[in-house]
This record gives sequence, C-alpha cells and structure tokens, in this order.
Amino acid sequence: MTAETEERWADVADVADLGPTGRHVCELDGRSILLCRTGGDILAVSNRCTHLGQPLEKGRIMSGRIYCPHHSACFDLRTGEAMSGPAVTRLPCYAVRVEAGRVWIQAQ
Repeated sequence: MTAETEERWADVADVADLGPTGRHVCELDGRSILLCRTGGDILAVSNRCTHLGQPLEKGRIMSGRIYCPHHSACFDLRTGEAMSGPAVTRLPCYAVRVEAGRVWIQAQ
C-alpha cells in the first residue's frame, strides 16, 4: 500500500462520550464531526448543514435521519443524502470503526 492509498484513521472519542443522547461532537483536521448512535451503529457526519453551515448536533434524529434544527433540512445519516430542502447538497459522511471502546473515524 502506498502513502497515497494508505487509509488514515483517527481516534476521536470514547464510546461512553455518546452518553444518553447518543451523540457527540468531535474535531478532525479542523472540521466539526457529529457522531450519532442509531440502530445500534455509530455513524459520523459533518456537524454542519450543507444549506447554511449551521450545526446539526441538536437536530432531531429519527429513522436513521437527522433534521437540521435551524431550517429543517433532512439528511440520511448513512449516506449523507439530502432528503428534503432547503438543503440539496449531500452531507459529508465518515467511515467509523469501534475498537476497545474507542471510536475511530477515517480521515478524508
């Protein structure tokens, strides 16, 4: 594997950090990332709505989707697809792995 194709993973949180709300905000390379527990999985997406860049961390999570608390845009947490406006641009998603109680995300 060359340096160009080598995957880079970052240890960003303890599983316990997700607490009772099932979410946690962390930083990676200057980007705000939202970790969400949904359906038994931990998923990682950008913490910024693609509509106006507002934080998503207080958004409602239902059926694998997150709703922006500012303008109600809806995104699929697994794919990042914008499911309803005003956002039309996909939300960046990050691969997640959990090892020994730590959450790792793949840096892009």
